[in-house]
Amino acid sequence: MNRRALILGATGLVGKQVVNQLSQSKEYKEVHLLVRRSVDKSNPKQIVHTVNFDTLEDDDIPAVDDVFICIGTTIKKAKTKEAFKKVDYEYPIKVARIAREKGASRLLVISAIGADSESRVFYSRVKGEMEEAVKKVGYPHVDIFRPSLLLGNREEFRFGEKVGEHAVKVMKPLLLGPLRKYRGIEDVVVARAMVKQASENRSTGTVILQSNEIEKAGREE
Repeated sequence: MNRRALILGATGLVGKQVVNQLSQSKEYKEVHLLVRRSVDKSNPKQIVHTVNFDTLEDDDIPAVDDVFICIGTTIKKAKTKEAFKKVDYEYPIKVARIAREKGASRLLVISAIGADSESRVFYSRVKGEMEEAVKKVGYPHVDIFRPSLLLGNREEFRFGEKVGEHAVKVMKPLLLGPLRKYRGIEDVVVARAMVKQASENRSTGTVILQSNEIEKAGREE
């Protein structure tokens, strides 16, 4: 138990699950939460860092081994495309770069199904641009997760996503073969897949996991 982890988006749907699993893991001695507002710790391993992401400085980021990027918003919540890109592109890249400069060697990032830097869809394009940018930061290991619709108990009610969740559940039996990656996926499954992936020893490089591959990796043993 000597590894240290940093989680960006620690209060989000998947981020909270990642924090819980890392806190229970015997492989991690420190679990650093990078947050905008102070949160209560549920485990002595957890160390909370309250920061202003717009004025983030090197001293705001601790030295860690693994960085989990779980942050994300919606254009509706962000209100503008510029604000959305700040959260889903600028913050992840900024944190990843500082952490890498301080010695972090593994980066695990939640993106989205359909991410493509050349997409005409703004959301998918930003996710794709973020993926391309994190690959260039210089991490020996980069794991990119592209989940479909995330299922779980959100703090805020999102009507559109609730409708989407229902539709995905109804369509699930029909999403087979190549369409399997479009099935909705539980937050805890994504988190479990990320933590498992971080623990694997493999050659350097970038791995991209589609939603069906995340589901397989995140199954309980």
